[in-house]
Amino acid sequence: MIVMYKNFRGDMYYLHSRLTKKGNTTYHFAKKSAGADVREIPEGYEIYEDPNGKVYLRKILKQLINDNEIKTIETAMEKHCPIKDFKIDVKKEYIYIYTVSTPIDELQNLTPFTSGVNFDKYKDYETMLRFTLIDIQNRIFAVERFCFLGGIEDWIDLDSSENLQKLAMDYVQHIGQDSFFDLI
Repeated sequence: MIVMYKNFRGDMYYLHSRLTKKGNTTYHFAKKSAGADVREIPEGYEIYEDPNGKVYLRKILKQLINDNEIKTIETAMEKHCPIKDFKIDVKKEYIYIYTVSTPIDELQNLTPFTSGVNFDKYKDYETMLRFTLIDIQNRIFAVERFCFLGGIEDWIDLDSSENLQKLAMDYVQHIGQDSFFDLI
């Protein structure tokens, strides 16, 4: 059976391969099944779904962030953040927090014919905060918020600490609030 993957939107992706001019094999996911020919994930690779549902085959990344640190952020989001529709994405030394930017409840109220509609198809997520492991030995993290000013799309440094739990608790509570934009 060919490698298939269903993303959170409910879209099915199929793994395809092709040879490059140099004779190397490259892989990609596509929504069309025609031509999908890969029967197992190549060794050293994994399926990765980005927060907005795009699906990739990527090399397995060395994980610098441990499971307890990820759980700390998830727990802080669940307990202290007013936004309950969020995703956490971990890449190298970063823990990104994404929140839904499309208010689904507004979409649901636009039409009375919402029964059976998969509103996940219409969700878009944008990154709000990230925690960066800045000292691997001492497990010190920095927290940054994304800057949404027109020409400046970059990260704003906020704080750092070896107490990730307190750092998360202090900052995730501002996501979705006007106070988020006062964080500098």
